[in-house]
Amino acid sequence: MIKRILLGAIGAVMATGAWAQAPIKLKVSTLKQGSLTNAWVAKEAGIFARNGLDVELIEFRNGNEAISAQRGGSIDIILTIPGTAMTANERGFDLQVVSANEDAQAAAPDTSAIVVRKDSGFKSIADLKGKAFAVSGTHTQKTVMAQAAMKKAGIGPDQFSFVEMPYASHVDALRNKAIEVAASLDPWTTIFRNSDFATILAYDYMETIPSQPVGAWFAKRDFVAGNGEAVKRFAKSFCDVADYMAADADRARSNIATYTGLDPALVKVVPVNKWTCKINLKIWQDVADMMFTGGELQKPIKVEDLFSDVVKPYVVR
Repeated sequence: MIKRILLGAIGAVMATGAWAQAPIKLKVSTLKQGSLTNAWVAKEAGIFARNGLDVELIEFRNGNEAISAQRGGSIDIILTIPGTAMTANERGFDLQVVSANEDAQAAAPDTSAIVVRKDSGFKSIADLKGKAFAVSGTHTQKTVMAQAAMKKAGIGPDQFSFVEMPYASHVDALRNKAIEVAASLDPWTTIFRNSDFATILAYDYMETIPSQPVGAWFAKRDFVAGNGEAVKRFAKSFCDVADYMAADADRARSNIATYTGLDPALVKVVPVNKWTCKINLKIWQDVADMMFTGGELQKPIKVEDLFSDVVKPYVVR
């Protein structure tokens, strides 16, 4: 039923873009989270097929698993936050961007936040000196942005710490006072925002580098070199699905709830993901520079070196 509805909604728009050639097969990683709803819609609504692709979506528990599978040759294209790809390349990987996927919001509320209890007595980021932040991983773009938010408040990286904890555990841990600070992502940010016990002190992505890229699709350089037509069609598909998702926020939320299994009442108040196929060169470079100043990159990089030829038409300078 869902597939028929989606196909009916976009059939007229996509009908003139059909490819005459046999579809090209691709194996693409996915995660069961809202930001990957667009990939699911691209498959279920026939957007991949309309662009001449036969895409198999393979679900992983996290981005690191997907990167490992790609390195072993069982995945063609993966999604990860750009900071992770930057550090992976510095450690011997050779990843190139084949499409953007999602940016952080330019204004509150955003999907990423620093959260405390309402009864904690903390009124601003400046009050968190000496505290431990619960994070999903200790060497990520997320932790670099949290460090940057703290630095703006006059707190250095040696004046607070990170403790690894899965995002899904943050809500109960903060509610039960097992942690004092959560560095959260949606849907947990929205759960916190609408709870009776938590308050958001900062939207760290938005307040450090607004509209920064928080997800992009990557393939190995040799795969891109040998499969130019496939990655070109893949990039076109994500432009098409970004337009489709942006056209109707209620429909996008319905798709998010269906794909993730989240309560539709919760999804109704979650900020709709800012899906995009565009790459803002300055903002991406700002992220790369902050990854270096934050200590996650050992050397500064020119972010354009990450871009495959197929995404260059989508780069905004």
